[in-house]
Amino acid sequence: MKYEEFAALYKDKIYNTTCTYIPNREPKKHYEMVRDYVDRKGKYGRAMLIVLWAALYGANPEDAILPASSLQTSEDWILMHDDWEDKAELRRGKPSAYILYGEELAINAGDALHMINWKIVKDATGHLNKKTPGLGENFFNKFYDILLVTAEGQYLDISLTKKKSITDFTEQDYFNSIHAKSGYYSVYGPMQLGAIVGKAPPKQIEKIKNYGLDLGNAFQIKDDILDVIGDEKTLGKSVKNDIKEGVKTIILWHFVQNASESDLQKVSGIYSKNPKEKTREELDFVADKFKQYGSVAYAEEKAAKFLENSLKNFQEIEKDKQNEYKETAFDLIQKQVKRVK
Repeated sequence: MKYEEFAALYKDKIYNTTCTYIPNREPKKHYEMVRDYVDRKGKYGRAMLIVLWAALYGANPEDAILPASSLQTSEDWILMHDDWEDKAELRRGKPSAYILYGEELAINAGDALHMINWKIVKDATGHLNKKTPGLGENFFNKFYDILLVTAEGQYLDISLTKKKSITDFTEQDYFNSIHAKSGYYSVYGPMQLGAIVGKAPPKQIEKIKNYGLDLGNAFQIKDDILDVIGDEKTLGKSVKNDIKEGVKTIILWHFVQNASESDLQKVSGIYSKNPKEKTREELDFVADKFKQYGSVAYAEEKAAKFLENSLKNFQEIEKDKQNEYKETAFDLIQKQVKRVK
């Protein structure tokens, strides 16, 4: 089964489950804000990893719906905050919440969805404990760790971004940041949550990191690439936002290592400006320089190498899996670097 076919079976179930937790009461306008990002529906990539890896490890996919709703809801409230922190103007094809409702009300709505999120997590924990005593606690502890590390990653990302100098960071700084914020939260953490639902032993759950981390790196690097060369309508979110906000990416790092002194000074000057002061022409200029110096191509090569390693390790670690979901998982991994959104 192709990944898209698998996802189509469960996406609406996850969405409908989440919706049952959002109160239908006054103040109506507040709860409309609370469910805004829920109703916009994302790609459900993280949530689907839970369902797919639960199935890969022998669980009934239906038993992973509540756990998947837990992680999907976390994505929705985190993005309500993250869009304000990053000053992203577009989310899932519409203006970001803080633009629509104002910063205070958008953050408050995100806080409310955060509270709802932990109710879903509590119920998912109870559901899993009914299946197998202690399974729910294993899920909860992993979920909590994933979210805590994600906040650490956001700290690292923001701290790097606040540095006006584009020469004062290393490639390793970049990978430290994306591991905490993206690799764990977006890829191998959800895989591990799914494996927990599937009652995988602890050592096997840890081994998932051996292919999940490489896939997470490939996923984030592809995000960085799409921010430079992607289409805003296709992505449903702002492009060149990393340049605008001064985010330190692997593309920028490569450019710094290879640019002429003149181009380095020009790009440094643009990055040192406040985001609101940067013109569209300046953003396009930087993006063009990234292409000119082969920095986008370098990132593509890095992503492809990480993907190759991920596929190799997946085949080795999951060689004993013979069910239909292995093909689906393999299909998903293969598509990460080829995606256009």
